[in-house]
Amino acid sequence: MSNDSMMDAEYEREKAQEREAERARQQRLRDRVPGRKPTGKTKAGDIDAVLNEIRGEWEVCMDPDFKPVELALQLLDQSSLGKDIDSFRRTKDLLSNALKGSVDKYYQAFAGALPHHAALLSHLGTTQDQVRDARTALQEAKDTLGSKRADLVQLWSRSQTVDEMMRILDQIERLRAVPDALESLISEKRLLQAAVLLVRSLKLINKQDMLDVGAVSDLRSYLVAQEAALREILVDELNSHLYLKSFWCESRWAVYTPGQQSCELCARLHTVYPGSDMKDPSPSSPISRSTSISKFLMDLTVRPNDPPYALDEQNYRDSTSGAALAASASSGALGMSAAQSSISLAGMLTGTGMQVPPPQNPEADSFSYIETLLEALAVLGRLGSALDVVAQKLPQEIYSVVESTLDEVEERAEFGRRNSVITSGSGAGRLDSSLLLTGPGAVSSMAMGTGITGVSVAPGSAVGALTNRAPPLKATALRLAALEASTKYTDQETLRDFFWTLYSKLDAVTQGLRVVYEVSNRIGSRRNFKDSSGAKPGSLFPLAEVWMPIQAEVRTLIGDYVTDEEQGTVSGRNPISSINEVLREGKFTRDKSKPVFRFADTDAKYSIKALKSHEDELTRVLRDTVPGLVQGSADNAVQATLSAVGTDDRLSGTSQHHRVLIRPDAFHVSMLFQPTLAWLDRIAEVLPSGMEAARSTSMVLEDFVLDVYLPQLEDKVSELFHQAVTSPDAFEPDPATNKLSPQPLVKASVQVMALINSLCAMLRTTPFHRENYSRLILTVIGQFYQRCSDRFYDLVAVRNNMQPDAAPRIVLGAQWAQKADLGACLSELLRIIGEDSESAKKLRLCRQEAHLEQALLGEQTISKQDLISSARNMSSLASLYRSVTWFFNELDALKSAPESALSPTTPLRLEPVSAVTPYTPYLPAIAPVQANEPLSLPLSSAMAMRFQALHMTYAQLAELILYALRIDIRCRATHYIDLALRHGIYKVDREVGEPDPNVIDLNVELSKCDDWASSTLPERERRYVFEGLPHLMERLLISNARLIRSLNAFGIKKMNRNMLALQQNIKTITQNSDDVEFERAKRYYSLFSMSPQDMLDSIRKKQEFSFDEYKAMLDLQCGVDPTNSEQSAAQATDRNYSLYVIDLHGLELQDAVDEVSS
Repeated sequence: MSNDSMMDAEYEREKAQEREAERARQQRLRDRVPGRKPTGKTKAGDIDAVLNEIRGEWEVCMDPDFKPVELALQLLDQSSLGKDIDSFRRTKDLLSNALKGSVDKYYQAFAGALPHHAALLSHLGTTQDQVRDARTALQEAKDTLGSKRADLVQLWSRSQTVDEMMRILDQIERLRAVPDALESLISEKRLLQAAVLLVRSLKLINKQDMLDVGAVSDLRSYLVAQEAALREILVDELNSHLYLKSFWCESRWAVYTPGQQSCELCARLHTVYPGSDMKDPSPSSPISRSTSISKFLMDLTVRPNDPPYALDEQNYRDSTSGAALAASASSGALGMSAAQSSISLAGMLTGTGMQVPPPQNPEADSFSYIETLLEALAVLGRLGSALDVVAQKLPQEIYSVVESTLDEVEERAEFGRRNSVITSGSGAGRLDSSLLLTGPGAVSSMAMGTGITGVSVAPGSAVGALTNRAPPLKATALRLAALEASTKYTDQETLRDFFWTLYSKLDAVTQGLRVVYEVSNRIGSRRNFKDSSGAKPGSLFPLAEVWMPIQAEVRTLIGDYVTDEEQGTVSGRNPISSINEVLREGKFTRDKSKPVFRFADTDAKYSIKALKSHEDELTRVLRDTVPGLVQGSADNAVQATLSAVGTDDRLSGTSQHHRVLIRPDAFHVSMLFQPTLAWLDRIAEVLPSGMEAARSTSMVLEDFVLDVYLPQLEDKVSELFHQAVTSPDAFEPDPATNKLSPQPLVKASVQVMALINSLCAMLRTTPFHRENYSRLILTVIGQFYQRCSDRFYDLVAVRNNMQPDAAPRIVLGAQWAQKADLGACLSELLRIIGEDSESAKKLRLCRQEAHLEQALLGEQTISKQDLISSARNMSSLASLYRSVTWFFNELDALKSAPESALSPTTPLRLEPVSAVTPYTPYLPAIAPVQANEPLSLPLSSAMAMRFQALHMTYAQLAELILYALRIDIRCRATHYIDLALRHGIYKVDREVGEPDPNVIDLNVELSKCDDWASSTLPERERRYVFEGLPHLMERLLISNARLIRSLNAFGIKKMNRNMLALQQNIKTITQNSDDVEFERAKRYYSLFSMSPQDMLDSIRKKQEFSFDEYKAMLDLQCGVDPTNSEQSAAQATDRNYSLYVIDLHGLELQDAVDEVSS
């Protein structure tokens, strides 16, 4: 190869390498700028790609030491060591186009930036000039203030003197306006502001500079007198709100509503504290529910414990300015709304106050008003002495609250008695059943009649359930009227009205006392607290001692209404000596502890009328001299005075008892459980933690329940149970029970169930000795089982009229029903009776039953004396079965009530009421009873086992009754079919048109059985008692053929007529045509038309019947009496009879051998 060719090849290789390098470079550019298109067109925004290309290929141009001459020489160099000038030009063009595009896009921003820059420079220059001028002015002011002026000192001294003179004049002027301001504040019930104003004014007027001013001496005397008057007003107002005398306290308690089950204050009157997490309203409080008192105590806890107004020395200068008083009142220091305390005293004193809307009455919030009164007493320095007065007057005030409640309830009862509709009813076993409707709620709370003697429907049950259009009435709604209506409904409602209303008031009173306790302790815990009584801060108001009179009053009331005159002390309830006692005992020997009269027993209307003029004159004088001292009407004042005089223990000399609205009765205690324990539960929440005094009140109820109420209840329950189960028609079905069950129930079962329901309802409202209630209920259940068992044996017993003293004999059905092997078979059949898929098993069980019955019967026959005497007795047995099953099913529903329906305080063991459990931290309070709340029977573990045993005995008794009925029906079929074949004539000369008389009698008996079973048994049980009866009849028709003495063709027709009659009747009863065709019996009797040899040949082919059955048919074919075949064999009409018998025995032996070999 020549040199030229080698050079050309090398040149081509270099060119190829350059092209590869160029393609790699282009690929790097494309990778760096993915959006760049290879068209060569440059757009605005491609400048970044161009810069990347410059950095990649022309990075030497970006070097700070870049030398353009060197680059130019490299571009001009065409050798391989030079730069590509075309690439340089192309990059330059791309850069120019990119710059041009950027300028075209942002030229407006570039143009606008130039004037802004010039304006910025101008503003900076102006600011520098202003700073320079300010600096000069400050320097001149500093020089001016540094110079001294003597005239200013004189002006300041003169101004101090003038200010002091003006201050004294202003104070005198404002003191002149204090009387009017005090009267306005007292009339508006702004007593705290009045007390603060009065104390500040007294401190001001008693200063040394004011003592020298003689013009204010009368004003000083007036203010001292007003201090005593204001203290009396504060105490009266405090008593008015504590004991619910004020109109504004009406919302703190509620009147009883018919059907009430819980404390109305908790459910209706108390407001819920919105969005609050009530963990602990105060350090000593157990209150957890969001009520008005809990809201108040929570607010009291979170507020700072500071005095509402500053009374120290440093605030004297502004003490009567009015503005400071208004500011502190509007700051919400007492938790009052701004509308209550936003009026400034400056407006009243100077007439220049702001125009504001009239404020809300301070008494509207009773708890805040009580706090205001206590703060006012603390401002006066008389808090301890005022609380002592409140504690001393508390027994009298509580007595007045009870008396006023008695008057209200008595007035409501009298009004209802005059405007009510009286309905009365009579019935055996009921006590006085007159019912008084006193309001719209009385109808719903009154038990409705059921048509069943002595049984009523509980309140809250659906009225429609008593009609045929509604579903059956639930058994738990039944109540025994005689047990629950020991007193008139009107008396019960009056008693409930009195105690619920009184407890509502006492709850409100206790809440007020709790507020006084908390606020007084809060005030006493302040660092600068001072009181004229010298009481310690923690003992200002001993709530535990104050609570005792309320507790004693309630215990006295409970004793008055649950202790009868014959059981309680008469002198305690009648502290006034009667005229007979005075005349009988003589003037000087009467009991000095019994006064002759009391002021409280005088006629209030006459007293008011006689004292009206004097009271009006006294009231007018007091209002003119001491404004605000007299509150309320004169009538109330007279009544309060008489009540206070009449209820003073020191004047009466005995413990006070109130008049009773209704006659005391031990059974009232069941009506007092719910209100008393609901109230005690409320008291336990209201009182502070650690006060156990509330529990002891419930001991009265507990002791009474154990000593008096439970013995009387047991006697009454025993009497009612005896009446229910011993009446002549006690175990007769009652048509009125169709509201409870589709089939009639015996009266005793419904009455006993109503008795148990009433006891469960009483147990639900009884927190004491609940195990005794449960034991009493189980005793009733056990006694009723014994009565049902006795009734069963009375119905299945057959007595010999010829021997009255002989023991009755039990029918076969009852005897066989108690056999263990037969009972197991019957029990399994009863279990699967409703399952159509178990037909084969039912047939097998029926055959097994028939075999067992035949084994029990043996060679004996069933006589008429072995059967239940009448269809009436069988119907009674069926009704007894239905009643027993209904009874124990309802008992099971009582036992299986959900645990949530039981009160969480239900004890499982007999424990004292004072036992504290996690559910009863204070009292054994019972949960309110809801209208539709299901009854339940809470039992201990031992009693639950006893209940389970009773339940099993009831179930066994029901099964025994049902088995006896089934077996008796089968025994009847056996008896009549036996008579039909044993005494029937089947060798007749002509065709007979009627079946055998015994078959007719059997059909009549079965029809009667079907009638009573259809009306007294459920469909499942009715089907059970007749199940397998066709199979039994067919078996009897075949096996008892040996009882037929002789037979001919007309006799076969008569037998077929018997089977047809039975078939038609049994089809009607069982409503099932599968097993009632008697095909096997027909095939058996069709053998008679065959010759003996043909029958033996058929046996060789297929043996369908037993040897005895073939032997009986062979005897009938050969004219031999089957009942005595050995003696009558010689009289056989067929001479080969003996050979036939031998062949038949041979076939039997052959079959036996085949069975053994197989």
